[in-house]
Amino acid sequence: MTKFTVALFATAAAATMLAVPLSSQEIVVSARSDQAFVEEVSRDLNAKLSRMRIDHRWTPSGIVKVRFQAGPDGRPVEMETYESSGSKRLDRRVQNAVGRIDSLLPLPASAGPDPIIQANVIVASGRRTRESLERELAESEARRLASNDPEERAVLALNMAPSPSS
Repeated sequence: MTKFTVALFATAAAATMLAVPLSSQEIVVSARSDQAFVEEVSRDLNAKLSRMRIDHRWTPSGIVKVRFQAGPDGRPVEMETYESSGSKRLDRRVQNAVGRIDSLLPLPASAGPDPIIQANVIVASGRRTRESLERELAESEARRLASNDPEERAVLALNMAPSPSS
């Protein structure tokens, strides 16, 4: 085969591919891996939580669990405080921070359609309190994952222990 013939076949093949309308070509969008999803959303949520204002006279501590779904714009929708810290004020501040997340899309492939996402946020005034709350959260998450409820095991959990600014 001459170089001219090879060039002619290559041009014909390219023209054939271009002749197919773009709308009929399959477009594949890759979802993020579970690890990439958790890292990116956790980074985003940590940034939102670090802007949370805490009055120095108020030393809140506790675990706030907020459940939500990813909206079409990558922001949380259907938000609810799933488990309270015991302080409505702290719960409200954490829920406001969670509501500002804008990095939920694309969801990981393993998430399935319309997954429930749970942000587990620890707020502690000191190292000992934080370590105690981390143990409590780990035990709580272990129980949730060991439960016989498949809906609970399907929840995507993000565990956060930010250092809020005062």
